[in-house]
Amino acid sequence: MSRKIVRSIIPIAPLQYDSAYVNQLARSLDNFIDETRNPLLNIPNMPNVSVVSVLEEGDLFEDNGFVKIKRAGDVFSGSSQAATAVGTVTVVIT
Repeated sequence: MSRKIVRSIIPIAPLQYDSAYVNQLARSLDNFIDETRNPLLNIPNMPNVSVVSVLEEGDLFEDNGFVKIKRAGDVFSGSSQAATAVGTVTVVIT
């Protein structure tokens, strides 16, 4: 997953006092407080535990109905298969 940059919701301050800026700032803060009190979160296309090995540290994934975070040092088991012209190799890590 790529890293996402979160843009600030606070408007840039003008050099001199501006009532329109203060009103915009107050609305932004009110919206932020409302969202913090009543978080509605929908994460579309959240990867599941089957692809956790390719995720970066800190990425979210779904595991049996639970949202989890990939941490440094976590070990995930799984299996992988590969075939060549001379035969088949199966690697299972537990």
